[in-house]
Amino acid sequence: MAHSSAVCPCDICAATPISMLKALWRSLVLALALACSAGFAATDKFSDAQTLGQWITYYYVQPEPQRVGEAIRAASSKGFMQNGKAAPFIGFIAGVANKSPSMAQTLAKQFATLAKVDQPVGILGIWYSGNPEAKPLLERFLKTMPAHKAMIEHLLASVPLGLLDLPLEEGPWVLDALWGYFMATGDAAPVARIITALPWVNIRGDVPRLLVGGAARWSLISNAIQHERVMVVCRNELASQSADVRMVLSEVIASAEKDMKEGKTR
Repeated sequence: MAHSSAVCPCDICAATPISMLKALWRSLVLALALACSAGFAATDKFSDAQTLGQWITYYYVQPEPQRVGEAIRAASSKGFMQNGKAAPFIGFIAGVANKSPSMAQTLAKQFATLAKVDQPVGILGIWYSGNPEAKPLLERFLKTMPAHKAMIEHLLASVPLGLLDLPLEEGPWVLDALWGYFMATGDAAPVARIITALPWVNIRGDVPRLLVGGAARWSLISNAIQHERVMVVCRNELASQSADVRMVLSEVIASAEKDMKEGKTR
């Protein structure tokens, strides 16, 4: 019988201390903006890490779907999607494929040329995109990415889940993927989804949810500082969220505003 299934792309587990999650998020932000080595050979557009990072982080401001494959190949060439850092790219690809469905087939062909270790990023990005052609494209991946046959067959036997439908209980990797989706689309929905996890910062006796709640709070502050759009969404959500969410969300907004006033980043 077909069933819904979430496939975790990384080895970050529920037992990860919040300090390590913060360190991971910092590494993701730095990697997207600065930390990859210079020298991407794709084109002048991605000739250095800072340019690539800026392009991905603010893609939603001026989308260039025809260049997504190029950017993903550039990141892959430096091993940037490995060591637990795949989730934001999965979300980014899902967002692009959702907003530009016609690009999904083009991207699917390009992903087959990625290093085998990075191909699951493309597979899961297409799968979680909500694109109606996700299953046919995965069936094609069986031929172009035979090394991942078991994973693809597992997904094909399950009910497709859009990224926004993934249970936040699956772990902080879902938050990272949602941020990648936001960077691709600028949509309020992934930010609003992350906001729903905020009451978990006060939960007791449930370590996995506590960690996700802490990661949600910290990443919302960080991204509200970087992205005016995130701050706008946070303020708008105050009016519609439940009291327990509003309490923590108000603290998030206040912390971000204070840090911006003082010129701090997270």
